[in-house]
Amino acid sequence: MKTSTRAVTPPHGRASAPFRRELAALALGAAFGACAAPATPKDIPAEAFFDPPELQHPVLSPSGDALAMLVRGADGHRQLAILSTSDPSKMKIAARFAKGDVIAAAWVNDERLLFWSGEEDLSAGKRRGGTLFAVDRDGNFTRQLTGSDRGEAGTRIHEKVLVQWQHDFERTLDDGSDDVVMSHFDNHVDGNINHFHVESSYNVPLRLNTRTGATTQLVPPPVPAKVVQWLIDGHGRVMGAMQQQEGRRRLLVRDDATGVFAVRNEFEAYGDREGAFNVREVAADGRVYVTRSNARSELELARLDLATGKPETAPVVSVKGFDFDGGLVEDVRQHKVVGAHYVSDAAGTAWFDPELEKLQDAVDKRLRGRINRISLARCGCAPRVLVSSFSDRQPPQYFLYDRMTGELLPLGDERRNIDAAQMGSTDFTRIKARDGHDLPVYVTRPKGKGPWPTVVLVHGGPFLRGWEWNWDDESQFLASRGYLVVKPEFRASEGYGFALYHDGFKQWGLKSQDDIADATRWAIDQGLADGKRVCIAGASYGGYATLMGLVRYGDLYRCGVAWAAVSDIDLMYDLWWSDMGDEWKGYGMPEMIGDRVKDAEQLAATSPLRQADKITRPLLLAHGGADRRVPVEHAQRMRDALASHHAPVTWIEYRDEGHGWFDPATRAAFYRRVEAFLAENDGPASAAR
Repeated sequence: MKTSTRAVTPPHGRASAPFRRELAALALGAAFGACAAPATPKDIPAEAFFDPPELQHPVLSPSGDALAMLVRGADGHRQLAILSTSDPSKMKIAARFAKGDVIAAAWVNDERLLFWSGEEDLSAGKRRGGTLFAVDRDGNFTRQLTGSDRGEAGTRIHEKVLVQWQHDFERTLDDGSDDVVMSHFDNHVDGNINHFHVESSYNVPLRLNTRTGATTQLVPPPVPAKVVQWLIDGHGRVMGAMQQQEGRRRLLVRDDATGVFAVRNEFEAYGDREGAFNVREVAADGRVYVTRSNARSELELARLDLATGKPETAPVVSVKGFDFDGGLVEDVRQHKVVGAHYVSDAAGTAWFDPELEKLQDAVDKRLRGRINRISLARCGCAPRVLVSSFSDRQPPQYFLYDRMTGELLPLGDERRNIDAAQMGSTDFTRIKARDGHDLPVYVTRPKGKGPWPTVVLVHGGPFLRGWEWNWDDESQFLASRGYLVVKPEFRASEGYGFALYHDGFKQWGLKSQDDIADATRWAIDQGLADGKRVCIAGASYGGYATLMGLVRYGDLYRCGVAWAAVSDIDLMYDLWWSDMGDEWKGYGMPEMIGDRVKDAEQLAATSPLRQADKITRPLLLAHGGADRRVPVEHAQRMRDALASHHAPVTWIEYRDEGHGWFDPATRAAFYRRVEAFLAENDGPASAAR
């Protein structure tokens, strides 16, 4: 079946102001059971923003007769609930834990599910590895498939199958069986037994029966080495693999008759990656879908021709002004791809079926001013569809929509204690950097009239997309406290075309930093930000940019908040207990961040640690003692260097936390500290200074 090409012009980026005004005029209360609105936004407690949601991740069964959803139980732990779509009031708890949470679930077939365990209320250092289980929808015949022992489970474990941790989930299948595809991998560790990171050296896909525990190796020896992604269809057929070694990626295509893998394409894994593509999935139509760069240097969705090893010329979906980021909507019964979810400045869907376009229009008319993402049962035949509905001010709400009657049935809210009417509004725009480059910027405005005290929030990565038009906990918390939040997509950011991304190579502290400053000055010039009260904040790379912002633009920023921050690029090479792998350090970092030998002078000039004496503004510096991505030594050395120059530093160390805050109590406590710090240095109390 040939899927039509869709060239999408994002409506929100083109006409964002009228769309936002329409939204602002709506009363967006909760679907049901919402708490009374607080008197003012600042009265909303931090926990309302940062505690785990009340419910999450609803997923329709393959036939659409049931819905799996994660719900919080009376004891506060997340449980796996199964609802009948014909009568959502009928609910069965299929899995729960006395000490722990169900954190994700997927349907194996109409009667059986996978689910993963975790611990939502513990810090990173106290959490154990996740465990994979399978269970019938009625809660019977639970098997532990991988991971650590779960003897304290509230759910009765029938039998263990694979207790080794060296198994990863690959995909469910579309053949109605109880089977899923796993991959088994071996790792090697270097000579130091304390070395955290391990490199995968062996990876083989297995077909696992979740009821009997029987496994079948899908690729007989010899198995290709260094496989980072298997291309496996919905019936468990291995079509090929993506292999990565020594900074290069190779497409391996398998001959069905001989089982032999042959190299069909090869390109750089890092750098400009000419001719490169990223495999998204093997779809219900049996085709491999990839993203590749188009003539505008934006990623678009295309099909991969396995015979040539190259993407087909005609795209499937192209989103003007943005890289394609999303997933396919499939009808397994008809072996068709019927649509594709994507993200421009906000989420959208390109439907290939006119009837589904009409369905989208009907839902949008019922829930005006919101993003309404429709999920279909994989059979394509169910009378009711799942609707995830949200906006910049409204956290996600979930509904069932009846295609025959038009009835909209509320399922619940992720955050019932958030009243949309009390939230700030977010707009998307594009500005010009000092060198004329386009910069995407998101701005969240608090209640009242500007100019406002401002927080410039810098995303991590930096080689990822930071923001989109939706409800964001950090932005809304800060807006509720009266701050304008400016969120730039600076050079090195993904999602907006290759030029913005590639122009950020080796620009830590340089052009990327200038972009953040240019977005700040734009907000001041627009009369949005109070130029005398602007603070810069962020985590990981965002923490690095905060430190460098205070180094290079101390006249622009009144204070800084940096957590999990990189303080020196050389340290990322040196600290062997970081979980960044040797492949990335050997090939990715020298190309994209800086070669520690060839670029030594630049790395020194862009090191906050080596320029600590230039930081004179108040700084809140926080780090997790169990951080393996950016070890706490980054922050400790920065703290000591600042102390030696008598810089005004507030130091926080959460000894059991990792690269970010995992314990909800830690998150709420941290943002209360941020609130107090900003009030003293950036808020109304500081206006007279």
